[in-house]
Amino acid sequence: MGGPSSEHEISLGTGQNVIDNLDKTKYEPVAIKISKNGKWFLGGKLTNQLEALRGHDIIFNALHGTFGEDGKAQALMEHAGIKYTGSGIAGSAIAMDKFHSREIFKLAGLNTPRTMKLKRGENYVARLNFFINKIIKWPVVIKPCSNGSSVGVQIVEDVTNLEKAVIDAFKIDKHVLVEEFIKGRELTCGVLDNFNNEAVGALPITEIIPVKNHKFFNYDAKYKTGHSNEITPAPLDEVLTKKAQDIAVRAHQVLGCSGYSRTDMILKNGNGTIYVLETNTLPGLTKNSLLPKAAQTAGLTLTQLLDKIIDSSLG
Repeated sequence: MGGPSSEHEISLGTGQNVIDNLDKTKYEPVAIKISKNGKWFLGGKLTNQLEALRGHDIIFNALHGTFGEDGKAQALMEHAGIKYTGSGIAGSAIAMDKFHSREIFKLAGLNTPRTMKLKRGENYVARLNFFINKIIKWPVVIKPCSNGSSVGVQIVEDVTNLEKAVIDAFKIDKHVLVEEFIKGRELTCGVLDNFNNEAVGALPITEIIPVKNHKFFNYDAKYKTGHSNEITPAPLDEVLTKKAQDIAVRAHQVLGCSGYSRTDMILKNGNGTIYVLETNTLPGLTKNSLLPKAAQTAGLTLTQLLDKIIDSSLG
């Protein structure tokens, strides 16, 4: 837990909540903490990477964002020959890159917002203007290509704030996405391997309604109590519920994810089309996180959810 990403604090929250809720009759948890500047601690003592990873039956990966969720930590654990929870190197890396994952979603027949990728340092102004004015229209969403917790995401209404939003996003990532803004309801759906008699089974859907003037489910809306209303199960009819759950399962499968994941979607106003935004391969497991709440609605305590995640990773 911890790590060098902008989600360091969230990861510590996930890690501690996992330790607190593991069945102590089955497991002997030990905390491996990585500081923001990359120092490794085992049970509170400074150590090196190799020593930290050695000698465990399995590592519960509670890292979020860069390094922990993009295939790098997975590669280290594979190299050390140790089992770990969550998706492997390829699934993690592809899901973390929102542009690549959308290309795969489209090939699988899923709807995604029309998106353009910008690279830091290139001359993109003419392309960007054409894309916004001729293809998608205002408002637009600007976001770093590979980051979590909605860090750096902005909805831009007109040209006056466009350049600043792009520059801000480039501070976080060398690739930035410009995407069409789809007005609709924000949905998210977690899935688990070997759940509900399915190889991959969907949990109940959550609808997220940001409040306190948040335009969307941004960092504050996610992590500050009372900044969003999260309704599980989402108030959808059976057909839409099944459709969104099937999409979450499909997204998990086509990216090659394993263990568990959570896919964020928009149900477009008016026509009922569901657009996939992204799949999180290591969704948060803090006290405020969406996946444990959905699991609870499905009748699983956090302790049982952790068991399922560990069992599917040991299999």
